[in-house]
Amino acid sequence: MAIQPIQPFKGSVILTEFAEKQRLAREAKARREHSAQMSKSFAAAQLNRLTSTWRATAERIDDELRNDLDALRHRSRSLENNNDYARNYLDIVETNIIGDTAPRLISLVDNSPGSPDDGARRAISNAWAEWGKRGNCEITGQYSFTELCQALARCGARDGECLVIIHRGKPAGNAWGFALQLLDIDRLATWYNREASAGVNAVVTGVEIDSVGKPVAYHFSRGRRIDNRSTERVETGTVLHRFKMQRPEQKRGIPWMHASMLSMHYAGEFALSALMAAKHGADHLGFFVTPDGSAPTLGDAASDEDGARIATSAPGTWDTLPDGVDVKTVDSKYPNEVFAPFIKSAHQRMASGLPGASYPELCNDYEAVNFSSIRAAVLAARDVWKKYHVWFADAWLEPIFADWLRLSLAKGAILLDNGSPLPIAKAAKFAAHAWQFRGWSWVDPLKDVQTAKEAIALRITSRSRIAREQGRDIEDVFDELQSEAALAEKYGIDLALMPNSLPVPPPADPNASINKE
Repeated sequence: MAIQPIQPFKGSVILTEFAEKQRLAREAKARREHSAQMSKSFAAAQLNRLTSTWRATAERIDDELRNDLDALRHRSRSLENNNDYARNYLDIVETNIIGDTAPRLISLVDNSPGSPDDGARRAISNAWAEWGKRGNCEITGQYSFTELCQALARCGARDGECLVIIHRGKPAGNAWGFALQLLDIDRLATWYNREASAGVNAVVTGVEIDSVGKPVAYHFSRGRRIDNRSTERVETGTVLHRFKMQRPEQKRGIPWMHASMLSMHYAGEFALSALMAAKHGADHLGFFVTPDGSAPTLGDAASDEDGARIATSAPGTWDTLPDGVDVKTVDSKYPNEVFAPFIKSAHQRMASGLPGASYPELCNDYEAVNFSSIRAAVLAARDVWKKYHVWFADAWLEPIFADWLRLSLAKGAILLDNGSPLPIAKAAKFAAHAWQFRGWSWVDPLKDVQTAKEAIALRITSRSRIAREQGRDIEDVFDELQSEAALAEKYGIDLALMPNSLPVPPPADPNASINKE
């Protein structure tokens, strides 16, 4: 509220001056209160000319995604198609979450604690591996389970979310009565929203939710025409919709590259412009300047263009210009000496916003790294990917395996070695399992192996844990060792006589050079 000026007191100079001082004091107090209100406890919350372009919103995440999600996803896909670093990042995601084979199912069925049911374990593992082949696990026949997992990891990073339809029973078209179908997330009607009313659930960006915010159905667009929008409602029981949660009450996923997309786009545009400028400077050596602006008659006439002249250069040549003709050379600014450090800084910022990415790996720049720095970067990135392994297992593998096991047992599709099916009455027993994701080789094999040996000797780790870190199962390792020993015995090779390590050369004799003299 504006402060009204005080009218002067007629005939009293003292009262007029006093009233003016009071007015100025009130104005100063109002300014202090306003300044205190603008100066927040946190510097980042201050509102002033320096933060005027910093857009802040109090909207819920669903309101933000309602307006921005489709544009984010489409631009993320555009970057995959046209930006080399975006494509490399998606390859890094696919490689580090899944690798060359799908996460391995490890059955942990026991007859009693400490007494494994080897027959049931083998039957479940074999049936799962058979179902995971192309033509069985995915209804269109275009994916094996490994390829499906790779597509889910890549789709999750690029689009922020994935859709899988579950086909059960006869429509699955296989012996297990269970198949999956990967759908384009564009099928989910982001444009469809409605408020909850009496007896009607709310719909947020195509996801129908109940009173507590739990998804109960999904609305898929029937067509792509903007003027003919209609949806098909599908219950959640036949849909797997998964994404990484970033904020509470979030109903849709956000592309993993969203924080770096602007940096990635503009760095790519700048690099392309610099490349074009360098090419233009290399293509254009200079210009001939004539008084009337016409082209000088230099060189030999071209045979394919009327009036064109071709100028050639050769070592040791002196050329003569016609009277009135001058030469202006082109001084291209590219390649520029500051281009490399500038674009490197932009790429480092870009890499910082990509989960699990390290700058040297993303940009293939190992020029300035040493062993210690690359080791730290690799280990930090691996810790991030291990978190994503846990998320992928919980989001995708667990619900898929639970449904597959129930339906496979119901159809009698999991067979023991003698051909008898596992009974569905013991489904709870057969459900015990774990997942083995890909591992990584040691950064410094010699030192890391020695560290592992000492850790085992101190009993602070186990061979099983070391094998898991390498992406191996300890039973597979023991099976290979057993097969190796049997094969060596068949060929008469004594593995005990083979050296366990490289021979260590004897220490040099310090008196050898003296004696030689």
